[in-house]
Amino acid sequence: MKRVTEQIGKTVEEAIRKGLEELKVSRDDVKIEVLEEPSSGGVLGILSARMAKVRLTVDKKISDEQAESTKKKLDEILKDIFKITKEDIHYTIEKKQNQILLTLNGDHISHLIGYKGKTIESFQSLLNSMLQREDEEYAKIFVEINGYKKKKEQKLRRLANKMADNVMKFRKPIKLEPMSAYERLIIHTELANRKDVETESIGEEPRRRVVIKKKY
Repeated sequence: MKRVTEQIGKTVEEAIRKGLEELKVSRDDVKIEVLEEPSSGGVLGILSARMAKVRLTVDKKISDEQAESTKKKLDEILKDIFKITKEDIHYTIEKKQNQILLTLNGDHISHLIGYKGKTIESFQSLLNSMLQREDEEYAKIFVEINGYKKKKEQKLRRLANKMADNVMKFRKPIKLEPMSAYERLIIHTELANRKDVETESIGEEPRRRVVIKKKY
């Protein structure tokens, strides 16, 4: 049976730390879902402030048997999909510690990434749903296309620190553009250890965004 915990904190990172301490595992051993992001009480504190809430699910390292079973089934699914779409797409399937990495590379597959990565996330979600529906023991799938996610994460981390430096320089909070929960988590995590700034999320989906402000 999977070990799961839900925790709250003033920040997403604080809630995650509480969960890791309770489960007594490292960050690499869990799947993190941000259920609610923190928000302030609004102007003059009229609205109720909201704490961050996360769910941590232990994802233990997958066995060789699980990996091979998942890789075989995933390969079957991909061949069926690309046969229907009539696309000749080359891919590799590798075992990682607690997931299977599906890597697609090519000159004509940008359509699988989509606007701001929405298609790649949908594709990843679809594959995981198809696998888990058939057998819960299948390993989790992570999809990477032409290094898109790695480049995007690096870009977001640079943006986070650049905007944090601007907050300190101009002494004014900065609102970032609306982002997905995954993108916001990268921003929150990157700035969590800085002593001079703090972050929170405001607004409603799909226009929810991160605010970076000076820590007092």
